[in-house]
Amino acid sequence: MKTAVILATLLVGAQSFGIAPQTTRFNTQLKGLIPEDEMTPDQLEILRIQRKWSEVRQLSREEAEKTLDEEWLAAYNRFFEKYDDDMTRMQEIADKLGPMLEPPKVAKKSKGQKRRDAIARELARSGGAAN
Repeated sequence: MKTAVILATLLVGAQSFGIAPQTTRFNTQLKGLIPEDEMTPDQLEILRIQRKWSEVRQLSREEAEKTLDEEWLAAYNRFFEKYDDDMTRMQEIADKLGPMLEPPKVAKKSKGQKRRDAIARELARSGGAAN
């Protein structure tokens, strides 16, 4: 009987620090679109621009130069200049943080090196006089 009580206590203690399962999830439609027939002209214009930009962003640089007009080409070039600038900046930050996150490993001392160090400490304590 004591064993059952102890095991039950351990089980309750372990469960009290566990992660509670999430049984309910509320699915909110924050990114839901309004049906097009209910949109205002401004919203329709924004939707048209979003769809156009989704197509433009996927183009390669050569295709963009051939097919896009001046306004879209300027937007395309601004976007990818900023993107490339941000990527080089993040690469520089990663290069600086790399050694801090993974410091170089110091090689272990060999048995002989440990003995030489011990002898050097003894000599330093005794003032350099060899016994």
